Amino acid sequence: MPPGTDLTYTWSQAQADLGQIAPVVALTGFFLLALVTDLIIPRPRRGGVIAMFAVVGFAYSLGTALYRWRYATGGYAYHKFATGDDFALFFEILFASLGILTVAVSHSYLKRRGFLESEFHILVMAAVIGMMVLASATSLVTVFLGLELLSIALYIMCGFARTDFKSQEAAAKYLLVGGFASAFVLYGMALVYGGSGTTVIPDIAQRLSTSAGTNPLLLLGIVLMGVGFAFKVSAAPFHMWTPDVYQGAPIPVTAFMSVGTKAAAFAMIVRVFSAGLPHLAPEWQTLLAVVAVTSMVVGNLMAIVQTSLKRLLAYSGVAQAGYILIGVIAGGPKGLAAVLYYLFVYMFMNFGAFAVITLLARPEGDRDRFADLEGLGRRSPVLAVAMSVFMLSLAGFPPSVGFFGKLFLFTAGVSAGYTWLVVIAVLMSVVSVFYYVRVLVPVWSPSPRTDRVSASISSNFAIVLSGVASVVLGLYPTTLLIAGQLGASPINPP
Repeated sequence: MPPGTDLTYTWSQAQADLGQIAPVVALTGFFLLALVTDLIIPRPRRGGVIAMFAVVGFAYSLGTALYRWRYATGGYAYHKFATGDDFALFFEILFASLGILTVAVSHSYLKRRGFLESEFHILVMAAVIGMMVLASATSLVTVFLGLELLSIALYIMCGFARTDFKSQEAAAKYLLVGGFASAFVLYGMALVYGGSGTTVIPDIAQRLSTSAGTNPLLLLGIVLMGVGFAFKVSAAPFHMWTPDVYQGAPIPVTAFMSVGTKAAAFAMIVRVFSAGLPHLAPEWQTLLAVVAVTSMVVGNLMAIVQTSLKRLLAYSGVAQAGYILIGVIAGGPKGLAAVLYYLFVYMFMNFGAFAVITLLARPEGDRDRFADLEGLGRRSPVLAVAMSVFMLSLAGFPPSVGFFGKLFLFTAGVSAGYTWLVVIAVLMSVVSVFYYVRVLVPVWSPSPRTDRVSASISSNFAIVLSGVASVVLGLYPTTLLIAGQLGASPINPP
């Protein structure tokens, strides 16, 4: 703290601070309650009860975030270490919604595979709390705390299939690579602190001037943080862990990671780079532009040759990270609003695709080969239609949400002068059509298979909701885009 800072803390200040992070506090309360309940209730009934606690906790946190979005005023909390602005609330709404979808899909899957259900839902709650902390963090210290809370929960979730060698391998790889990424981020933050004299992100922006680009500490800090952030969003060339971890982890974990980790990491990137280092924009924009091009090229080309649906969607996620980076690089109201829009609709597109694959799992293991989708149109027409919607949305066919998401990102890129980057993105989007449509070939091909694909009520709810959202938000894109503009406005650099 600077000399002379008033550290007197009153009850009214405590209430105001808790109000700013109310969605996080609400979910944390349900998380602690679930932990205690898990110790009391007998094992046979434990899974369903904890699942109910998780859903109620996510719903309450979602309602709190929606209420504050409509009626409350955002501001700083805990001496600028956190905030409850519209940017944080937007992501808290996204993460709470993702938590509900994850519990809905994983409930029947965990029973089918014979996994410990209550522990899984508690870990999901812990991971979502970490994501929310990242979104509301306005200090490098808080950013790192949220990052580690999220990461530790995901390390455990990746190895949740304790008797499956691939799951244990995925957890080990994610732990090692994630540890390296966290070290890069932490070292970069330390250098930025050394160059600016503070860890508070708004204060960093105020203290640095246009001449900060000549400070070697800050430049090296940007490079190290950029490398660590690229690991977290699965961006090339730092994506090597993604296909192996996605394939080895249980499918609900992969679905959760593919959306939640990416969204949380992008929230972190926007907070730190756009809000904290606006005077160094040319430096970090150049770094992110290289990463974006590499991600789009590598992700799309590698996805073409995949035979595993998990690995295909993993490389698809690498390419999607490249598209989203265009909005981050463009910045401003258009760019950041496009980023928020795309991240929100990506939840429905990508999670829905993984949710369909989840229903193919059997007690002996996951099934994610193209052959497992054969005849799905006859075996389960609803799932076949939903899978078609998700794949066409990811490919960017109009009038899906994927089309408008890319349109907003590419328009922002051209407006900011990055036409060359948008041209590459458009070309790679054309390439992606091949492997997305390729997934639908076995879905609608005639097949002698007659086995039905059973789905629980909660799984059907998650898939149908994701499919409907992928269509409706594409037919009425401006509603969510306006919300994205409101969420992006407080963090725009002056």
